[in-house]
Amino acid sequence: MQIIIPLVLLILCMVSISLIYWLVFRWLPKLIFNFLLGPIALLGAYIWAFPMNMGFYEFFK
Repeated sequence: MQIIIPLVLLILCMVSISLIYWLVFRWLPKLIFNFLLGPIALLGAYIWAFPMNMGFYEFFK
């Protein structure tokens, strides 16, 4: 049960970073846009991982 909230935060972080990417770079050609979408989603995972590593996960225990 303790892992559900951090996973929801992970999904929200990845979706929000991807949404910002979509809003800013939708003018790119579709091939380049789709190619960069995966690394942008991984960036959202890294943004989520740093606070979790610094003890934010302890807040949910």
